[in-house]
Amino acid sequence: MRGPWRLDGMTTPSSGASVLAKRKWLRGGLFTLSGLQTLVSVWQYAFPRSFYDDFPTVQLDPPYNEHLVSDVGGLGLALAAVLFLAARALQHTVVTAALTGYLVYAGAHFLYHVTHFAHFSPEAALGVGTGLGVEVVLAISLLYLARQAEPGATASARRSA
Repeated sequence: MRGPWRLDGMTTPSSGASVLAKRKWLRGGLFTLSGLQTLVSVWQYAFPRSFYDDFPTVQLDPPYNEHLVSDVGGLGLALAAVLFLAARALQHTVVTAALTGYLVYAGAHFLYHVTHFAHFSPEAALGVGTGLGVEVVLAISLLYLARQAEPGATASARRSA
């Protein structure tokens, strides 16, 4: 069965303990992404020069542009808000939309950085690549978990979708 679902007791899935565990991990992951995105985005939006000067490796990119950095911070705050609301609602469509949007952002961010390491030290490249890669893996994992937590979907239906 596809469609909206809630994991807060309004829908009673077949395996209560399993769904409760999935609910806990899904909500925790969404709040984690939301929190991390909020921290970085507030810094970008409210203190763009500090972000450019003090965030590791950012100064290795093109020259500082306050407008660009604060706009990126504002967009990040919008993404954090959607992730937060998805964690609160835990409705299938909202969760899937929030995680898909986050995955598009995180994937593009990861791809840019791993193809622009020319001015990075090996340590900085490893740190940036690993940190951004973890964000991509977490988003993919949470999308998988959201799909697995969909009530009424059989294993064969999930594989064929």
